[in-house]
Amino acid sequence: MNLYMENKRRIFKKLLEETVIPEVVPYEEREPLLKPLIEYVHSITPTKLFRYRDCSETQFDAFYNDIIYAGNAQKFNDPYDCLIRYDKQYIYDSIEQGASKEHIKWLRDRLRKGEPFPEFIVSLYGEERAKYLEETILNATDEDIESNNLIFGMNKEDFFNRIDEYIFKNAESFTRRSNFIACFSETVKSITMWSHYANSHKGFALEYNLKKLKIRCDKCPNISTCKDKIVHNLYPIIYDNKRYDGTYFVECFLGRHMGLFTKLEDVAFHTKAALYKSPQWAYEKEWRLFLDKQNSYGLPYLCTEIRPVAIYYGKDISAINKKILSNIAKEKGLKEYQMYIDVQSEKYTMKYKKHEDS
Repeated sequence: MNLYMENKRRIFKKLLEETVIPEVVPYEEREPLLKPLIEYVHSITPTKLFRYRDCSETQFDAFYNDIIYAGNAQKFNDPYDCLIRYDKQYIYDSIEQGASKEHIKWLRDRLRKGEPFPEFIVSLYGEERAKYLEETILNATDEDIESNNLIFGMNKEDFFNRIDEYIFKNAESFTRRSNFIACFSETVKSITMWSHYANSHKGFALEYNLKKLKIRCDKCPNISTCKDKIVHNLYPIIYDNKRYDGTYFVECFLGRHMGLFTKLEDVAFHTKAALYKSPQWAYEKEWRLFLDKQNSYGLPYLCTEIRPVAIYYGKDISAINKKILSNIAKEKGLKEYQMYIDVQSEKYTMKYKKHEDS
């Protein structure tokens, strides 16, 4: 990675970490908090970003229709992708020090008003034991609660084991499933990228100019009221040896499942978690386009329409696949390039030249 972009990514990281949007902040007041970050990202966005593709019917169809598919991290090749780290002991301590008494009093008062017992606790203990626990809490006095740890008193070790199985696993899964990401690179000359993402140089790459990105929803007159609108954000990856700390999210996630009305300290946590990767991936020089819309959690992908400006054919692409792609490119009026290896060069790098019809 060149020093210019490396420095820009460092500045971006600092801005990203300084940008915090508490859940209590109304939607209409969040845009000003994001503005410095968005403006800086726009100022450093390259005019050329590339997307490596294999030769398949799905990719041919997407190219023909200008479709960009954004999937979630469960399908990515980095097992750490979007996976947050968290301080498990801190969360355990928080439960013991706070929730064990204050929360039980609050829960008792809710039960006395006729509100339901939290489903999370039922799932931990089973209906029979949870029913007994519900009756115990419902009839407990303040003195009972102060002198006994009612939830943990039955089986503290079992309680924490079940939290491990139920809450932590679901929190981890949430961060990997809540982002819809389309990946781009600053370079089209990476030998490794052509090998990993373009079927060992038998595929193709598309060039995009996302500097002034406008997707279809941006141009729609009903964007302010449409429930199916797709919003987008483009960010560079931060290559860092230290993983993103999502302890506060897991703590909030646990609190909500225990019936507490906890609020997130930063609603952008899932985006931030998706922007930290090991320096071992730095050769990819990656940028990520995030797509989002209401009630999208659990969907396999989201998609939008973005027209490429050029196509690059892999060094070993077949004649028939190149012909198919070239016909589409000509119909769209795109520039066409052919990747090749310069046998006279002393450097290990791919080169490209203008494609000429044979």
